[in-house]
Amino acid sequence: MAAADFGAELELVEVPEPQAGPGELKVRLLAASVNPFDRKVVDGMLRSSAPHVFPLVPGTDGAGEVVGSGERIFGTFFRRPVGGGTYAEYVTVPATNALASVPEDMDPAVAAALPTAGMTALQLVEALGPAESVLIVGASGGVGSFATQIARAAGKRVIPVGRGDSLVEADALIDLVSADRSSFEANARYAPLAFNTNYVSADPAQNFSMKGTKEALERLASMVQAGELRVPIARRLPLRGAVDVFAGHGPGKTVIIM
Repeated sequence: MAAADFGAELELVEVPEPQAGPGELKVRLLAASVNPFDRKVVDGMLRSSAPHVFPLVPGTDGAGEVVGSGERIFGTFFRRPVGGGTYAEYVTVPATNALASVPEDMDPAVAAALPTAGMTALQLVEALGPAESVLIVGASGGVGSFATQIARAAGKRVIPVGRGDSLVEADALIDLVSADRSSFEANARYAPLAFNTNYVSADPAQNFSMKGTKEALERLASMVQAGELRVPIARRLPLRGAVDVFAGHGPGKTVIIM
C-alpha cells in the first residue's frame, strides 16, 4: 500500500521485494498497525528532514517473521530513507531498532498494535512519577487507551477526557489531542505537571517524545499476557482492502493483516 507523492491517496501497488543490507533484517510481515504519524509522513511532515522513496509505503509498527531464521518479532520498523514501511508484505529494518520476540501465544495483530502507542503510553505514565491523579485528554485513542490502563494499574486515579469535555484539576495532565500551543496551555492550567505528544508547548520538558526500547516492548507483552493490558483493536483490514485505512478516527487501533 503506497502513495505516489506527498499528499496522494494510498493505492495497492507492486514494488520490488526489499533486500536486507548490512546490519538489517528482512521480515515477512504478518500484521501492521496504523498510527497518526503514518498519515503525517504521507502528507510530507518529514520532507525537509529526511530523504524519501516513492512509491512511498507508510507504516512504522509491525509484527512478522525474520526471513532466514523464522523468528517472530514485533516493534518499530521506521528507517531512512522514508517510504519502505510496514504496509507491505516484506520490509527491511535496522537490527538496532526497538524489536522484541513475539510470545508464542500472542496474536501477531495484537503484537503489531503495541509498539508506538504502547511504548508512548508506558513512558508517559512513568514520567508522571508519584502523581496520584491524571487527566488524560484523548483517552479513547490507541495511546489514550493504553495510558488509561497502565496508569490505573499503577494505582493512579485516572480522569479520561474527550475532545471538548470540561476539565477538572488533577496532579498531572496527559494531552494527546491539542494541536496548538494555546489549546494545550488552556488544558495545562488544570495540572502542575503536563505533557503533550504534538510538540506544541513552549516548554521543551512538556513536549513528550517516546524512546523505543526492546525492554519496553517486552514489558508491554508481559502485561498483555498477564491480563493487565487489553489491546484496543477496532478494525482489522486485509492489505488488499486497506486503501482507505486513513479514513475515520474511531476509538482503538486499526491493524492491517497481510
